[in-house]
Amino acid sequence: MKNPLKNSQGMALVVIIFVGAILLTLTGASLLFSSLDLKATSTMKDGTIAFQVADTGIHHALAVIPSGDTFPYSSTTEVVPSTVHPSITGFSYSVTAINVNGGTQAILTSTAQGPNGTRKVVVAYVSRGNFGLGATSLPGSTAPSTETTFSGTAFSINGNDNCNAAPAVPGIVVTDPVLATEITNSTTSDGGLASNQINLVTGAGGIPSVTTIQPLSQTVSQIADAYLNLSHTDLSGGQYSGNGNWGTSGSPRITRITGNADIQGTIEGYGVLIVDGALGVQGNFTFHGLVIARGDVQVQITGNAGIYGSLMIGGSTEPDPDYELDVRGNAHIRFDSCALAAANGWVPLPKAAKLVAWQEKLT
Repeated sequence: MKNPLKNSQGMALVVIIFVGAILLTLTGASLLFSSLDLKATSTMKDGTIAFQVADTGIHHALAVIPSGDTFPYSSTTEVVPSTVHPSITGFSYSVTAINVNGGTQAILTSTAQGPNGTRKVVVAYVSRGNFGLGATSLPGSTAPSTETTFSGTAFSINGNDNCNAAPAVPGIVVTDPVLATEITNSTTSDGGLASNQINLVTGAGGIPSVTTIQPLSQTVSQIADAYLNLSHTDLSGGQYSGNGNWGTSGSPRITRITGNADIQGTIEGYGVLIVDGALGVQGNFTFHGLVIARGDVQVQITGNAGIYGSLMIGGSTEPDPDYELDVRGNAHIRFDSCALAAANGWVPLPKAAKLVAWQEKLT
């Protein structure tokens, strides 16, 4: 006769083993799925970070693209080489550009790389935006060949738009960071702003508003030549005093002085003024538009002189001239986008790159 107790114990052991096997299977599956979930979460996190890094690359490119009227990328060009992200470990980005629409726009492609083969690509469309220079610009000038002098506390260099139609620009723009340091530090050997003059240079970027930009796509002399290819009035170098008009608000013109110019008296001008030599401005001279000084230039603005628009100074070829920029008295240099309208209509002025649209490129 079979023992019922023994049979019950055997059945219980089978059930225990079966339940244990199920629990082990479920535990293993749970661990597997948990591992897969962690891996997926990590991959998703890396992808999100890579997307942010690619976006950083676009903004880096916008900062280094030179101001101009069109873009110079007729073929795919690297504008930002592979760059390690400054604050996110293990990620880097690189950016290329190519023109579209005849160079009036460009396509930027920013590729971010991260751990475990993580990769994200962002494509951005850029065009030319706001005025790319300052109220006063010294593109191409370098610290060894440039001396700036600022005297008194009655002058002003202002990058805020006089007609309130455009965003503010820097008061002074340079392409040499060492020169920017010299301008903002009166203790350097080549002059600069004293502590009580710092707040006299205003505009975008803080006080004093002195900003370093990338070199322009054209030199100051090339920009001047583009205007001189159009109808213009030539005046000989010399002293100009008394009363006079070089263009009017209703009929602005391009005026060129072929030599050194000492401008005094009460003279008013509109449009573009190009001086092939040293420029001395004093008295009640007022110009509305773009003033370009090029050559071995020395620009001195004193008295009650005023420039409303923008002053552009070409780089001097002489080491340590007496001065390249000397501002004193009640002189005022004020950015005015409305006064620059004629100049921009004749020859497009340098403008900064502007982001129009962007999207992630799925790969």
